[in-house]
Amino acid sequence: MDVPTADKKSRKYLYIVWTIRILLLISIVLNVVLVFAQINRIGATTKREFLDISSKPIELVAWAILTFVLSFLPEYFAKMNGVHLPTVLAVAIVVFIYAAIFLSAQFDLYYRFFWWDDLLHTLSGMIIGFLGVIVMYILNEKYSMDINPLLVAVFSFSFAVSLGVFWEIFEFATDALLGTANQKWDLPNSAMLLGQPYQGSGLRDTMSDLIVDCFGALLTSVISYFLYKNEKSKTLELMKKIYPDRGEEDQSHSVPGEGSSDRP
Repeated sequence: MDVPTADKKSRKYLYIVWTIRILLLISIVLNVVLVFAQINRIGATTKREFLDISSKPIELVAWAILTFVLSFLPEYFAKMNGVHLPTVLAVAIVVFIYAAIFLSAQFDLYYRFFWWDDLLHTLSGMIIGFLGVIVMYILNEKYSMDINPLLVAVFSFSFAVSLGVFWEIFEFATDALLGTANQKWDLPNSAMLLGQPYQGSGLRDTMSDLIVDCFGALLTSVISYFLYKNEKSKTLELMKKIYPDRGEEDQSHSVPGEGSSDRP
């Protein structure tokens, strides 16, 4: 018997997400084994020697655990808040988390490729923009969604850009308080960033992030505008599947993507 479309989408989600989770678990085990193997081979006797050997693997284990936990976010929202994200969006969120946190740490992608950070901020602007449309529906579905498509686009754009700004504030705070380098203030003046060398790499990195955040959010807001303007009934039907009425929630499945379209 053929599997229903919704079940196919749910299975695709589970296959992709659990592949990522299994890779994370393998990485955790391998890094723990690597630490013990190096300690046994070198015979570290002091705390400094132990830290020199284990600092990088332990850091990767920490990032892998964090990524593994965050990969459950779409399922958490489906189970606890009744928000059933479309399969494409749910998968995009998990893959983004995996790439932005674990892969970036594993392969030093932020420093190896100057465009990696900009790519992630662009994608985050797009993803958060679509989430902003969902948030707007949740806030208004009990009243009326007979609103101007421009308002939908503006809210989507503003929601994504606001979160991007809050993220940059968080990065600044951690750099100031903990001495980290999230804002790349320690890069040489020759680093490939927007702006001029005298402006410093930290400011240039922050502004680059905000600019590409805005670009990604703008793309989403334009898509949302035309979807709501030209296909309002289909868009609202999708939104109702994403956030069903309370009476319908018990009939919805907890796996993201079930009963929803792949179109954001």
